[in-house]
Amino acid sequence: MYRIRRFGIMKTATMVAVLYMVGIAIFAIPFALFISAVGSAIPAGAGPSIDATGIIMFALLLIVGYGIGTWVLTAIACALYNLVARWVGGVEIQLEAVAPPPPVTTWGSTVPTVPPAPSSSPAG
Repeated sequence: MYRIRRFGIMKTATMVAVLYMVGIAIFAIPFALFISAVGSAIPAGAGPSIDATGIIMFALLLIVGYGIGTWVLTAIACALYNLVARWVGGVEIQLEAVAPPPPVTTWGSTVPTVPPAPSSSPAG
């Protein structure tokens, strides 16, 4: 049994904010491009003017706004969790080992290789 004692506020808030920004971007950018294409197909004077630049800017502001808002709310939630975890002990989790972890490598390092099996052909 393991217990989450505390969250790193800055790292956790940044990670969650980036995840939200990517999630919003996956939907907001294609939607903005679609609305821009539909808006440019409407004849002038037939309805409200839809400016493609404005829609794309709105989508980008939406993505950044969600990122900032999510970062702030996650930072507050992490700080509250860290405070409450001191009083009640934190969330307990149970981990199960499924397979051995792969070897850890860093940039520029080489992974040890298995030597080739000896050949059964006669040496000549």
